[in-house]
Amino acid sequence: MRGKTYSWRRQLEETGRYISDIQESRTLQDVCDCLLAFAGCLGATNLLAGAIPPPSASRREQLSHVLLDAWPEEWSNRYFSSGYLYRDPTIRLVRQCCLPFTWNEVGALCNVSAVGRRIMNEATEFDLSDGFTVAFSTIERLPVGVSIAGKKLEADPIQRMAFQLVAACAFGSASVLVRGERPRKHIHLSRRQLDVLHWAAEGLTVDQIAGRLTISSNTADTHLRIVRNRLGVTSTIHAVAEAFRLGLIS
Repeated sequence: MRGKTYSWRRQLEETGRYISDIQESRTLQDVCDCLLAFAGCLGATNLLAGAIPPPSASRREQLSHVLLDAWPEEWSNRYFSSGYLYRDPTIRLVRQCCLPFTWNEVGALCNVSAVGRRIMNEATEFDLSDGFTVAFSTIERLPVGVSIAGKKLEADPIQRMAFQLVAACAFGSASVLVRGERPRKHIHLSRRQLDVLHWAAEGLTVDQIAGRLTISSNTADTHLRIVRNRLGVTSTIHAVAEAFRLGLIS
């Protein structure tokens, strides 16, 4: 147990450094470079992040929803020109706000059509053979997908959780840059809410947080829900990322 705790804390420190770099980024490219550098530690060579527009969206509208792009250009052109977005099984899972998944898990998570299999096979032509996708949603309830890929990814559960934090932070920072807004600075959280958020950042479940703070699971869950509402996010992972970005936890 001690070894696992040490490993998580060491990963958290490294994650915090990348989040700080993302926070200081002044352009979308800087955000993209930071996230790709973190993903590179997992073996990824490419990434793509954006909100998923409605099915009626044109190719131009689809492209306008991409915020961070380090995908092979030739593959992106083929992908969007061929209308692959709504036939891609990974996108179907993103629209369902599925838990983070590796691409080799897709077949077990949904029915993959012949076209879907072809899309994933074609991606391997561009060295996108092994991938990992994180799904969440915006305040406006638009599904968001952040995917990294390469020839071979090597990431343990702790690294995957860390990537979720950095990915959510990167998408949030990119959204702020696109809107031309400054990050929110005046978010008030109670001492207990900060305690719950701190232990969530350490990777504890709601039940484990409740045990650590000697409160009920319902109370811990309520605190987390309040934190998410005040930070304007829809997931605890994203709440932790926002809290790092805003300096509420360190």
